[in-house]
Amino acid sequence: MNLLFKSPGDAPGVYPVVRRGEGLKHLSFTIVELGAGLKEHVFETGEEEAALSFYKGAVAVEIGGWSTRIPRRESLQQPGPVVYVPPGSKVKLACVDEAARIAVAGALGEPGGDVALISPEDVMVSETGKDNWRRMVYTHIADNLESARLIVGETVSQPGGWTSCPPHKHDRFGGSEVPMEEIYYFHVDPPQGFGFIRVYTDQDDLEPFDRAFPIENGDTVLIPRGYHPVSACPGYALNYLWVMAGEARKYGAWTDDPRHAWLK
Repeated sequence: MNLLFKSPGDAPGVYPVVRRGEGLKHLSFTIVELGAGLKEHVFETGEEEAALSFYKGAVAVEIGGWSTRIPRRESLQQPGPVVYVPPGSKVKLACVDEAARIAVAGALGEPGGDVALISPEDVMVSETGKDNWRRMVYTHIADNLESARLIVGETVSQPGGWTSCPPHKHDRFGGSEVPMEEIYYFHVDPPQGFGFIRVYTDQDDLEPFDRAFPIENGDTVLIPRGYHPVSACPGYALNYLWVMAGEARKYGAWTDDPRHAWLK
């Protein structure tokens, strides 16, 4: 299974990374690049709920009778806004500046629910870890919003630092852990930098794997199961959107790799 999807670049277009049921069971993910030749994108969520995350340019958003204007994002080292979209919605994204970038994450939804804007001021902020594995975790969608399955946020590493560490996983029922797939969508600041991610399963996994990837600006990594620590090159901060959905919805329902849990 392919886990790393390289950045589609800046050319205007709609770039599906993964469709629910094709590669991942629970999650879908699409990158929308707006610009010359594609100033707007209209789509329907169907049976999925969706989370819209914004990375470049100002964007006008219309969802049914609801509308807002997302301002241009000034920093990738601070949280951006997220718009929650219930299933059965028609979404219009329009580029206000010369170019815009929007990430669209989806999971199977449930009827009902309202559109919600989670602004940077509304996110749950947590500074976790210490030393060179200290990072800022910004949680947009969790217990604050009654989505059916989606849990969404951003993590920002310090340059040269580690995140998702101690390595943790959420791929089975046991203790506090519940099985949830995850997607990481990376941006690097400054953008010419890079980092690394390792995705590896527990030693008793029935289908074990151990993969490591260099990650660059705009790359996406699928995490169907297993531990998934990340490191950033010195001088470069990493911002990654994380999206989870699975057999249950429980924020914080993960287990540390017991070999490295002593770090806490």
